[in-house]
Amino acid sequence: MVRQVGEDIADHKRTRVVWIDIAKAYGIIAIVLGHIIINGPVAHFLYWWHIPIFFIISGIFLKPLRSRQAWIQFLKKRVVFELYRYVVVGILLIWLYTVIHRESHVFLVKHLWDLLPGGRTLNFYTSAFWYINAYLITIVVVTILISVTKNRMIHLSIIIGGFLLGTSYQQVTWMHINGFSMMPWNADTVLITAFYTYLGYLGFSKNLRWVERAAVNIPIMILAGLVIFLRIKRKFSFHLSLKSHLMHTSLPVWLAVAAIPVLFSLTVMIIAYYTSKMPFKLGLPFIGRHTLSVMYGHKLFLDLCLMMGVKNLGIRLAVGVLAPIFIHVMIQHLFILTKKEIAQ
Repeated sequence: MVRQVGEDIADHKRTRVVWIDIAKAYGIIAIVLGHIIINGPVAHFLYWWHIPIFFIISGIFLKPLRSRQAWIQFLKKRVVFELYRYVVVGILLIWLYTVIHRESHVFLVKHLWDLLPGGRTLNFYTSAFWYINAYLITIVVVTILISVTKNRMIHLSIIIGGFLLGTSYQQVTWMHINGFSMMPWNADTVLITAFYTYLGYLGFSKNLRWVERAAVNIPIMILAGLVIFLRIKRKFSFHLSLKSHLMHTSLPVWLAVAAIPVLFSLTVMIIAYYTSKMPFKLGLPFIGRHTLSVMYGHKLFLDLCLMMGVKNLGIRLAVGVLAPIFIHVMIQHLFILTKKEIAQ
């Protein structure tokens, strides 16, 4: 376990791209903010892009795997370790919620079992865990696709076909788990998230410098501004919830789900690039290196803020983002110290 964490840390240090870390920071801040304000036009806007941007970025770092050893390394570093963390942190957070809110043992057992079907059954402190479910399935599916064949027409046919299927309905009506219309681990959501992930792989895995080109980023930002203007003027509507597999829009659903999240994800990436050129980055690269920790832990700390009577949005946002990172860094240092002791 200690060796795995050490290797994972070293691997990420070799592949850091500052503006991508900042883009991830903006994404995770948007997720925490969305869980604070919950409803309203700002929350709906954040839901347009704050999850899709993570899938696009995840695709940037995928690559075809041509050997058995490459697959072993991929599964070990990207899947097995995250599964382990999903289970351990999930059990801990469900137990903490049970203790803090003085729930019964029946409540505890029921929600521990919810970690198996995952998806929409995950609530309270684990409500954001559905992202881990979809993320793990998505990166495996897309990696299999790009590894089995190099033919991009086959890739696009499968990805676009799946996307059109995924945007053709609202939730799964023929399967219910614990009262929720869903497949285990929100597996059908992968029809949509694989589209974003493959877009990241196809468009940016070999070209991270697109963001530097004014001829590309200026039109993207102008178009994003135009879309916001049109939405303010109520020329169209668009609500997106990937967890619930709900897409409400006055536009063709496939067009809205394909274009709007991608447009604003790219806009956030461009803003992140220009932020990376600023002398003061306000700790955003550091936050971007710990987004999964915030994804796992922010609901706990947002709840604790409310229980302590803290209602100030800025304070709750700061605690929701920074407290899980603090815990993660402490655990990380503990692993490093343990590794040193073992080596001695």
